[in-house]
Amino acid sequence: MNIVMIDSAQLVGEADFPGVNLPKFSWLQFLSLDEEEIEDRCWRSDIVISVNAPITAQFIKETYKLQLIVAAGDSTNHIDKVAAKERGVIICNVPGLTGDEATNTQKICVQVVDNINAWLEQKAVNVVSAG
Repeated sequence: MNIVMIDSAQLVGEADFPGVNLPKFSWLQFLSLDEEEIEDRCWRSDIVISVNAPITAQFIKETYKLQLIVAAGDSTNHIDKVAAKERGVIICNVPGLTGDEATNTQKICVQVVDNINAWLEQKAVNVVSAG
């Protein structure tokens, strides 16, 4: 399982994510990636986490293993929800929290991993609909 956090610098303070409930996984965490770098770093990802870096229809189409997008915060405006729905990709968020305060950042990190763990158990939480 390949998991990539593409813009952790958008969270105030240190983004310290707890471990995922998997015996084996790859976790890459980037402070910031531009659009080309996102495609280069994530093309084999199963899960992508983003605070507000754009997750476009083209990216969703070309990231062939993508199964889950987690918005690290309340907003999902940066994610093409229609493209995700068409591909069967689930989108989750962290309702009611934004990464503009360090105290929220750690709560967001924990909830992001809770969302991933729930999805792994086929009990997805905080799912965002396409419209």
